[in-house]
Amino acid sequence: MRYLGPGELRLLGRLVIDPSQRQAALAQELEISRSAVNQIWNNLSKENNLRIRGNLDFGKIGLRMIFGWAVSSGGSDILTKFSRWLESSRFVTSIAHSIMTSTFDSRLYFEALLPMGSQSGWFHSQIDRFRKKPYSLVIYTSECSRISHHMNLGLFDGNTWRFPDTFRLEASIGAARSYIDILPDEGTIKQSDPTTTQAEELLAAAVLEKDYYATATSLANYYTKLGFTTDSGRTFRRRILKVRERVIHPYVEIDNIGLVQRFMVCVRDDTYYESAFSRLLHAQAGTFPKARVVSGPSLTLLELEIPSNVEWLELSQILSKLAGNVSEICTFIADMREERTRLESVVTHLTSHTSSG
Repeated sequence: MRYLGPGELRLLGRLVIDPSQRQAALAQELEISRSAVNQIWNNLSKENNLRIRGNLDFGKIGLRMIFGWAVSSGGSDILTKFSRWLESSRFVTSIAHSIMTSTFDSRLYFEALLPMGSQSGWFHSQIDRFRKKPYSLVIYTSECSRISHHMNLGLFDGNTWRFPDTFRLEASIGAARSYIDILPDEGTIKQSDPTTTQAEELLAAAVLEKDYYATATSLANYYTKLGFTTDSGRTFRRRILKVRERVIHPYVEIDNIGLVQRFMVCVRDDTYYESAFSRLLHAQAGTFPKARVVSGPSLTLLELEIPSNVEWLELSQILSKLAGNVSEICTFIADMREERTRLESVVTHLTSHTSSG
């Protein structure tokens, strides 16, 4: 972990509140020079890998996100076989294996981005194949309805995280339950039904998901990498602006700030719509140091990055109590080193046979 000074913490705090702010606006708001902002930003990028990512409405670029988890209660290697199949799929963007679970089984969480048409049907048929004999693997899946990202730097003084205060955590989230229908969900991206899109929008979205501030040069380099004929800088700038405004909401990613545990909280209920608890998590996940919420009909994932002092079983018990009468809730510790492959890998696969260069 690297200690963050007061200037770094102030700038980072403003970015978390509004990740779309440019350096000039930050300098004015923080009442410091533009060069000072640039120096702090560059230092955070170098030492803490600061980046502004894009949270996407995948439906607007013709994709459907699905997510879910597989469960194995014995020492079978079937979960390993399923994991290997997921790893071989070009549509899978995230896999998280359990190290230890609150339900004393083995789990694997996954996400995939599927295009419209036969490829989506084939992917689902392969999951069904693992559900049937001879595998008989328990697999739950759902289409994604909403995604949100959260970071609470109010809990951080640059060196120490003031978390958890279990009483305040339980009281804060519990009290919000009564107001769930009117709580704001800023930063939550609702997923649209997939629509037909052009390769140009897919390429721009892939670049902007990785870097919300991506430039026309970044997009041109991606075109060249995939073998597409590049357009003019002016055309690329218009395309980036259009996709950024229509499809993407920015959020902050930063490393090396003492969040060293990764918890996956998997919630399943028997409804065919988003539960009240999933809406509560989207609205209140900012109670945690760093969180991501993915929800859909019957399934919700709360992904947390937490400091080392947190007892995961205690946190799991609090969340189980808050979830109330749901069919199942399981918390598992996941490997921090497992990373998402992001949209870029899916777009590379989808456009591999359509390049014009």
